[in-house]
Amino acid sequence: MDLGQSAASVRFLLRDRAGQFTESFDAVFTAAGVRILASPPQAPRANAICERMIGTLRREGPRPAADHQRAPTCARY
Repeated sequence: MDLGQSAASVRFLLRDRAGQFTESFDAVFTAAGVRILASPPQAPRANAICERMIGTLRREGPRPAADHQRAPTCARY
């Protein structure tokens, strides 16, 4: 999979350690030059902080253009 221009401005990917994120998922972003930051193991408070930050970015961040469905803020959504 090629992310092309979608990953041009992305530097980091914040994610938790859930089972749906496989090594091939990480490889796609690593190949595009995106640094993957996973939450610490067995630290539910860290995941809650990440979720809160994602909510803030969605509310306060730039809105997507009319021809896009939504802004890519987190791989989970």
